[in-house]
Amino acid sequence: MMSPSDLAWTSGLIPMIEPDEVTKIIARISDIALILSQDGRVLGVMPNPSFRGQYDLTAWEGQPLSDQMTIESVPKLARRLAELDKLGDTSQPLEVNHKASDAYDEFPMRYSFHRIGSDGALLLLGSDLRTTAEMQQQLVAAQIALEQDYEAQRDNNLKFRVLMSAMDEAFVYVSVRTGKILEASAAALTLLRPARSDLSGLLLAETVSTSVEPRDLIAQLVSSATQKEGSTLKAMATDLRKAIKIQPKIFRTSGEQMLLCKLMASASESVQTDDLRDNLVALFESGLDAIVFVGGDGTILSMNDAFLRLADIAHASTVRSKSIAEFLNRGTVDLNVILENAKRSGAMRLYATKIKSDLGADRAIEISTTRLSAGADAVYALIIRDASRLDANRSTNLQVSDVDMESVIEYIGNQSLKDIVATTTDVVEKMCIETAVKMTSNNRVAAAEMLGLSRQSLYVKLRKYGLVKRD
Repeated sequence: MMSPSDLAWTSGLIPMIEPDEVTKIIARISDIALILSQDGRVLGVMPNPSFRGQYDLTAWEGQPLSDQMTIESVPKLARRLAELDKLGDTSQPLEVNHKASDAYDEFPMRYSFHRIGSDGALLLLGSDLRTTAEMQQQLVAAQIALEQDYEAQRDNNLKFRVLMSAMDEAFVYVSVRTGKILEASAAALTLLRPARSDLSGLLLAETVSTSVEPRDLIAQLVSSATQKEGSTLKAMATDLRKAIKIQPKIFRTSGEQMLLCKLMASASESVQTDDLRDNLVALFESGLDAIVFVGGDGTILSMNDAFLRLADIAHASTVRSKSIAEFLNRGTVDLNVILENAKRSGAMRLYATKIKSDLGADRAIEISTTRLSAGADAVYALIIRDASRLDANRSTNLQVSDVDMESVIEYIGNQSLKDIVATTTDVVEKMCIETAVKMTSNNRVAAAEMLGLSRQSLYVKLRKYGLVKRD
């Protein structure tokens, strides 16, 4: 049995609605109402009053609707109109984007299709999707921000792991609520339980023992951390039976209290190591002798103030990353001699040369070189002493022998000066070769390079003057 309302719609009991009222109703139940011809042209536009103030769409009339859509929406409209002609199904809505113009920006719409009349005309009722699009954009932006936060968290976690594995000091993070170790540095693992690969999840009371009961250890650390900054608690590493000190610091994260505990060897075990480190640093910074660390290619890695004073250098930044050869009198010749001998025997003592100051002056120096192990690469420590006073008072180590001098004197009066010079050239040459060989600690390759000779020529001259020695 039909209801009264059904009868009203089917039997025409509702009075006929005026055409103007129909237009107003259609305009109000949608944001945009379009009348579309069978070939896709806009015959009429009826925007909602609230929508009309934002967009002037009167220019659409008489134009193909596809001309008002973005390039990706045109084929969607064409397929939908083809489906209507073929299947006659008007139930599926269509979401498209209208392109921007000088008067308005691009905006999205959802249209429902309704047949009117027998000439194939269509009524399109459109709903504004800008609010939905803005929500989608906000969701996308939130998703991107969330992914960035995840990436930043992964990055920070990686940096934290690298830091904990590389740092020399022993630290553990302990939960106040459970008393369990949450994170531990590699140094803490070595100090407490080197046999394990990780301390996470263990109770701190299982790894250290103190004068208090294990169940009271966390309370004691909290009390120590809150009473005085930097206070420590004496303890014993359970596995190694090594005396340690625990310096706690309390903080709160994610609503939970945490303890950051610094673990230190007791004073009796660490004082010698700490004093040695402090003394070496003080020697480097305040010592009178210049100390320079160079790489395998001679590049300066670090230097102390004594070197800057010796070379009359204003600031360390102008020296770092330069080669030490730039400051030596014979440049790469000196450098090769120093590094070759140190590389071969581990050290080289008292190599005499001159240092070129930043102001152009030369100063006699003595260099002691030691090869240090630094992973895969070698580092050389150069201790440079000012030898200018000794050089002024010191006679040449290798003097001309009395026999050579007497033989030269005998020529005077018997030969011309030109002949005497030619004869005594061998004496001078022998002196130079002897000096170079001694300076290079009998390194024939370095001596040849210092004299500007080939190695074969040097051997010939050594045999000539009877200077060949068996190693």
